[in-house]
Amino acid sequence: MHSESEVTSMIFGLLQSTSIYDDSYSNMVTQPFQPDYYGDLTPCVRIRDTAYEIVMYERGVQMLRKTTKDVEDVIYWVLEDTIHTISYVKLLNKYKVDNVKTHLSYSKEIRSEHTTMIDQAFQDIGGVYLEWHKAGRRAQLES
Repeated sequence: MHSESEVTSMIFGLLQSTSIYDDSYSNMVTQPFQPDYYGDLTPCVRIRDTAYEIVMYERGVQMLRKTTKDVEDVIYWVLEDTIHTISYVKLLNKYKVDNVKTHLSYSKEIRSEHTTMIDQAFQDIGGVYLEWHKAGRRAQLES
């Protein structure tokens, strides 16, 4: 098993090859590995002696728990979530909305822009992660 720092370093390396990443998003990569993190419908990763445990919570209730010995699964799962979140935050900033008092309009154009940013990030990364993104592997991991 790779350590938390090794896995997050691999993820950072991949994200840095994209046009959407900057260091202000680093907590999106490290937070899923924190033992006291219980994000709402976001990846939580627990590194055990013989496997990686991928966990997801909704409102504090565990909704998913799987184990894998493949670090690539863990990297992809965190990448997929991080890239989606970064692109969403970029749209919030671009359209000057805060999702508290003002909200993002999910028009066809904005959904297309979001999808384009995500697809471009995976295109920048390439390899198996691009293949898995195109194949919808996140849904497989979360089923």
